Amino acid sequence: MNVYIEPTGRRVAPFGDAPGDIPILNRPLSAWQAEAFAGAGLTVVPTLTPPCVVVPDNLFCTAGTLRAFVAGAAGRDAVFVLKTSRFGAGTTPVQPRVTAVDAGWRFERVRLVAGAGAEPVDVVVDCEEQQLDLPTPNYFLGTDKLEIGIPRHPVMELNHWVHILWANQQAGSIELRNTPPWQMVLRGLWAAMRAFSFNKWKVLGKLNRIGKGCDIHPTAVVEGSTLGDGVSVGPFARVLLSRIGDGATIMPGAQVDLSVMGPRTVLSENCVLRFSVLYPEAVVSQYLMQQCVLGQRAVTTGGSFSIDLNFDQDIRVPLDGQLWSTGSRFIGSAFGHRCRVGTGFWMASGRMVPNDAFLIRDPERVLSRIPETLPPGPTAVLGKSVRSLTEQ
Repeated sequence: MNVYIEPTGRRVAPFGDAPGDIPILNRPLSAWQAEAFAGAGLTVVPTLTPPCVVVPDNLFCTAGTLRAFVAGAAGRDAVFVLKTSRFGAGTTPVQPRVTAVDAGWRFERVRLVAGAGAEPVDVVVDCEEQQLDLPTPNYFLGTDKLEIGIPRHPVMELNHWVHILWANQQAGSIELRNTPPWQMVLRGLWAAMRAFSFNKWKVLGKLNRIGKGCDIHPTAVVEGSTLGDGVSVGPFARVLLSRIGDGATIMPGAQVDLSVMGPRTVLSENCVLRFSVLYPEAVVSQYLMQQCVLGQRAVTTGGSFSIDLNFDQDIRVPLDGQLWSTGSRFIGSAFGHRCRVGTGFWMASGRMVPNDAFLIRDPERVLSRIPETLPPGPTAVLGKSVRSLTEQ
């Protein structure tokens, strides 16, 4: 069977990159697609000639997804429908060509063109998720439990920067769910033997994949993560369930949780990176960055904060001239390629900074006029200048 990759003309803001260049676990989307097509026995063709599977150029999926769709279509004209799932509920928002139906969500651009001219049938495909419930305080996220779906076969259209975030968060489940249980048991037992313990944290520390030439300080903690070649992890730093690219630097006291750092990225001292994605050569000096995507060579500094939580409603983001609900109250921001973000201001959740932007705080609120002498006692900072409170 052939597969035709249909151009969407979509460029994911604020980065403006072609869909095939979107990074997922430090691999371009085009590499994931090629792997999925080959695994499903599909041959890419330059023109749509029936019978043929048609997918948009921004589709992220697995070989298993495509095999199930082709088998269900059975040679008929068909449209792909993702079966109702927690995974689908969390990743189908902000997708204009994905619509809710009784069975789940119809991906209008994923179809099989048989050439018979018949009305296409819906083929419902199960992502085969494993469900996980995590208790949460209702007053925090508005729910008593966080319902997570870990799919064996995720499928998404990447139209927005939040999809880059979600695709990277879900990509790890492909390897995890497709590893045979017996292999996972053997891997765990071997890790326990090397750790001389069945303590879960000690075992997790033996399940790392460490590249060549890495410099990991003895006081650093690395657990369940993959580090590329030449990665540096400083004293008292921690890396948990994350993917770190070649030549990345994690400075002393920094913390990386369930995130992806691209090649030659830098996480500054005592900073925390959670559930985020960094393009190559990005630098994070922001104290806490959660649920964010940072573009290539972008820099954030220590006194700026990206708000990542709404208490009373789902966060909305712009796409194609309108606001779309993300279905989540927990989303950070996106920072374009080569942007520089200075100190001293807060940014609302769900926002994005354009490529090459340079943001600083209001100059009228930066102290720049300091007398050569000041009287003893308290002195207040007022805008650009100071005033002695003892002389009032």
